[in-house]
This record gives sequence, C-alpha cells and structure tokens, in this order.
Amino acid sequence: MSSQTFEEQLKSMYPNMTPEEIRQQKRAMETLSLFFLFFVVTFFLIINSVVSALSTTPDHKIKIVSMEFTAEPNNNKSSTHYLPLVGARWDLLIRVPGKLVGNDICLQGSLQSSFLYKNVTLATSSIHSYNELELGAPQLLTVSAVASGEDLSGAIGKEIMDTIKERNEVQFGSRLSLTDCREETEKGTVSYECDEAKLRSDHQGSDQIKATAFGDHPTCFIKE
Repeated sequence: MSSQTFEEQLKSMYPNMTPEEIRQQKRAMETLSLFFLFFVVTFFLIINSVVSALSTTPDHKIKIVSMEFTAEPNNNKSSTHYLPLVGARWDLLIRVPGKLVGNDICLQGSLQSSFLYKNVTLATSSIHSYNELELGAPQLLTVSAVASGEDLSGAIGKEIMDTIKERNEVQFGSRLSLTDCREETEKGTVSYECDEAKLRSDHQGSDQIKATAFGDHPTCFIKE
C-alpha cells in the first residue's frame, strides 16, 4: 500500500505541475468528495422517508371474511309463471383493519351492503347500526340482505340457479357503505367496492339451497 500523499502522487504523475496547480487539484478533489458524500447521505434520507411514509399509511382495504347465500327454489310445478327462486338471503361478515377504526371508520356508525350478480344489483340491506368499536383494534361486522321472488324472477335468477346446479358454485360481488370519519372528507359515508366472492354449494335440498364462500378472502377497496 502506497504511503504517498496526494500531493506526492500528483507530483510523481505530473513532474511539471506547479505547487499552485497541485493545490487546485487537491481542492477540486476535496470538493468532489464532499459532493459525493452529500449525495449519498441525501439519497439514504429520501429512501428512509419513503419507507417510513409507506409503513405508516393506513391500510384502507377491508376483507370479506365470509359470505353465505341461502335460496328458496320454487317447487310449484303447476305455476303458470315460473319463478326460479322464491327468495334469497345473503349473510356477510367483514373485517375492518385496526388502523381504520377510529380514524377512517367511526367507533359508532352504520353499515349497508349491496349484493350483485354480474354487476346487476340483486339486493340491498337495510342500514345496520354498530357501536362501541374498540379504538385501533380490528373489528368484525355483520350485515344481511334479502331478495324477494320478484327481484329474482327474471333471467338472472334462473341463471343463478342453473349455475349452482351445473357447477355447484356461484360468484357474487358486493358493495359496502360505512360511516366516514376522515377529517379531509365531508361525505358522511365511505363506499367500498369488493372483489367477487366464490361460493360453493354445500346443501341442495328440496326446500333450500345454501352456498358458502371458499378460497381467498375477497378484498374491498374505497370507491371514490
């Protein structure tokens, strides 16, 4: 390892360089080193700030823990007007992340849900009130909706029945509306649109058909 100083190295490389030129080269090298050090420190500070911001950003997604579908088929073969379903009911269980409780979602408020088949709304629940949620803790909320035979008397109701009978499965989409506590908004409610849930029929009796969600839990995203 060479023990030569910077000035000695320059002198050996450029014998004709004057002392003033050597001092100028040394100052330029020191300035460049300081600039490089400043760049490295700034880069890591920016990276650290971005990582910190991402880690503290609330997870606005809501998960559907379970969805159950119960249908009553029409077994009146003498009916002149065929109704594929007499009625149907959806029971939904959602999980609200702890980061949203008390910040985005009020500790006391209301929840409403709609259920869709191929983007057609089949049923909308009544407004379900909830209260005394635990601040900062994940919460489980339930809501149900019912559709009458008139709501399901068309081609969609028949297609749902045919799909269950042929594939033993059916898919439903859902939308949620919860009381909004975000300071930057004044809407009063925040809307979520959920991925479709895949339901598998585990009971097909003469009186009822039941299907329960399986596989990955669908995710609900804020719909601005």
